[in-house]
Amino acid sequence: MIKEDLSSLITRLRIITGLILFVYVFMHLLNHSFNLISIESADFVRKEFFSIIWQNPIGIFALYFSLIVHMFLGFYAIIIKKTFKLKMKDWIQIIFPVLALIMLLQHVAVSFIITKIFPGEETYELIFAAIHAAPDEYLSNTLLFTFMTIFIWFHGVIGIDSYVKHKSSQNKKFLIYLRFLPIFKIFYWIFPTFSVLGFLVGLKEMSFITQIKALENIDKFLFSVLNKYIPQDAFPFVFQVKPLVMNYYPIFILIILILILWSVFKIKFFGKIEVKYPGDKSVFITNGTTILEASKIGNISHQAICGGRGRCTTCRIKVVSDKNDVSKPNVNEIKAIERAGLDDGIRLACQLRPTNNISVIPLLNPNSTVQNLKNLFNLTGKEQETVILFIDLRDFTKLSETSLPYDVVYILNKYYAACGEVIEKNNGRLDKFIGDGIMAIFDKSNSININSKNAVLSANEISLKMKELNKEIDSEFSKKIKFGIGIHAGNTIVGMMGYGNNVSETVVGDNVNIASRLESLSKKFECELVISKYVANKANMNTIELQPKKVKIRGRKDRLEIFTFNKGSEVIL
Repeated sequence: MIKEDLSSLITRLRIITGLILFVYVFMHLLNHSFNLISIESADFVRKEFFSIIWQNPIGIFALYFSLIVHMFLGFYAIIIKKTFKLKMKDWIQIIFPVLALIMLLQHVAVSFIITKIFPGEETYELIFAAIHAAPDEYLSNTLLFTFMTIFIWFHGVIGIDSYVKHKSSQNKKFLIYLRFLPIFKIFYWIFPTFSVLGFLVGLKEMSFITQIKALENIDKFLFSVLNKYIPQDAFPFVFQVKPLVMNYYPIFILIILILILWSVFKIKFFGKIEVKYPGDKSVFITNGTTILEASKIGNISHQAICGGRGRCTTCRIKVVSDKNDVSKPNVNEIKAIERAGLDDGIRLACQLRPTNNISVIPLLNPNSTVQNLKNLFNLTGKEQETVILFIDLRDFTKLSETSLPYDVVYILNKYYAACGEVIEKNNGRLDKFIGDGIMAIFDKSNSININSKNAVLSANEISLKMKELNKEIDSEFSKKIKFGIGIHAGNTIVGMMGYGNNVSETVVGDNVNIASRLESLSKKFECELVISKYVANKANMNTIELQPKKVKIRGRKDRLEIFTFNKGSEVIL
C-alpha cells in the first residue's frame, strides 16, 4: 500500500471538501428553483428537506469546515503557482470564485450571525424582503446574487467535470459520464438558469406582496419581515458585515496579487536551478517550481492534457542527469506511473520539483494531433485481464459471389443480430464488426472467472442460435452459413482509442491477437469452437473427458493448450 504524503493529502482534502460544497450548492440552487412556484414552497422545501441535512451538527461542521479549508487551499494553490500561462477553464476556475466571494462572504457571515450566534432564522422571505428594503442597492444586490450563483456553480462544474473524467480512466462505472456527456453539458447550463429564474421570480413576488400590503396601508411590511426573522440584538452585527467585506476583501486580494507577483519575480531574477532541455535550451527556476512550470516559463512546448494535476502521464519526461540528485516521486506521481507501467527514470513534469540542476527530455511530441482529443480518458489506458471472443463466417466470399447484394446484407444483419443479442445477454459488449467477423469483450465483472464463464456461455448459445438461423436461411435462400469461434483471456490494454468522432473503448495486446488466431484455427480443425485451456479452467468447465491440444501460435514461443468442439453447443459447464 502506498503511504500518503502531504501533497497527496492536500489533493485529497481539496477533492473531498470540493465534493461536499458542490453537493450543498446543488441542493441550494435546487431549492432556489422552487421560487418559480412560490416563496412559500421554497421555504417549505428549505425547512422540511434542506435544513434537515445541513442544519444538524454534522452537516454544519462538514459545510463550514469544507468552505474554510477549500478556500484556504484554493488561495494557497494560487500563491504557489510559478506561471500563469493557463488554459481558459483554469482561469475561469480561479477568477469566478474570487469574484463570487465578494457576495458569498457577506451571505455566509450574515447567515451565521442570524442563525448560529443569535436565535434567528434565514428564509427566502427574509432575503427577498432585505433586498427590497434597500431600494438604492436593489439592482446591485440582485446582480451580485445572480453572478454569485453563476460563478460558484461553474467553478464547481469545471472541478467535477475534470474529476469524473479522471476517475473514468480508472473505473468503468464512471464511463457513463463520458457516454452521456452532451446531456450533462445541457444540464450544466439549464440547472443554474432555473435557479436564477427562481430567484428573480421570488423577488418579483415579494414586490407584488409589498404593493398589496401598501394598498392595505401596511407601510412597514418589509421591516416587519426583517424583525420577524432577525433578533434585535443581531442588527448591529449584521450591519457591520458589508462594510467590513467591502473594505478588507479588496486588501486581501491585493496581498494575494503581491505574493503572486513576488513569486513570479523571484523566478525571473533570482532563479538559480537550471533545467536543461534538448536543443541546448535552459530555464532557470527557484525551489518549489515544477518542470512543467519551467517549460511554460521558458516557452517550451510541453504536453499536459490534465493541466498539470497528475491525472495523466502526457507530461512525462526522462531524467538524463544524475538521478540521485532528484527528489523521490510523491504519491500522486507513483500512482500515475504505476498505472501507466512506465520505466524507472520516467517522471511526471507536473509533479517533479527539482532542488538541483537537472537535465530532462519531454517524451511526448507537443505538436501531436493527439492534443486535439477532447477527453483525458482518450489519452490513458490501463492493463486489465480481459476475455476476448472472436467469431467469423466460413466461406463467406463464396456466399457473396452467389447471392444478390441485398440478400448478403440481409443475411449479415440476421447473423449480427443473433450473435449480438447473445453476447449482450451474457454481459459481453460488441467491440467491433470486421467484415463478416465480430470481436466481443467480456470485462463487466471484476472476476475473470465470471467473465470467462459468460464468454463460454455465449459461444454455446451462439451455436444454438446459428442452427436456428441456418434453418431460416436455408428455407429462404437455399444456403447455409458456417462459422468459427475463438476465445482467449489475458492481460490487455484497455482504453479509448480512435480519432475525432470515431473514438470508442477497446482493447489491444498480444492476447487479443491470440484470441483471433484461435478463431482461425477452427478452420484448420474443422470445428465451431476453439477455447484456450486457460479460459476453460477459469470458466470451471468440465474438461475431464476432453483431450487438450497443443498448438503453435505465431509470435508466441511456448505452445498453447486448447480445447476444440465440433459444435459450440457441446460445451459443458
